[in-house]
Amino acid sequence: MSEKQTTKQRLIRKGKKVQEPVNTELVVDISEGFTKDERDLTQPHMGPEFFRVMAWIDEEDEDGTSVVMSFHGFHQFKQRLVFPLDSSSYKYLYIELIRGRSIKNPGTSNGTVVMGRAKIRLPPWTSCGKFTSKCVEIKGYLNLSMKLHRYLEP
Repeated sequence: MSEKQTTKQRLIRKGKKVQEPVNTELVVDISEGFTKDERDLTQPHMGPEFFRVMAWIDEEDEDGTSVVMSFHGFHQFKQRLVFPLDSSSYKYLYIELIRGRSIKNPGTSNGTVVMGRAKIRLPPWTSCGKFTSKCVEIKGYLNLSMKLHRYLEP
């Protein structure tokens, strides 16, 4: 056993807390989603659409999934986004589901349309339980899971 480990064990036995640099990150796994376009329910859907999920806890650290092709409103993402948390002051995870290259509704000059937004309160850093958040209006769903991952700096 190294001298550092022996000293650490001795301090723990004496009831002294050993401070080590701990990093925390928010891990978001995005699995699948569904959206319905209420503007044109009478028309059959023709061809694929392209979707992407954008997420952030800080406006400067926006991240997103890669673009997936979707048929009939069902989207399979199966992707993970990781956000380093350098402060416990982060309170929310912001998420947008974006449809791109839409011929039916160009929205913007490049055809990008925001299909849905969510603002999810992050659990306290000391929380071990599951928490839920209510939605204002349901027009689809996005399955995701979140966890706080803490690790020691090597």
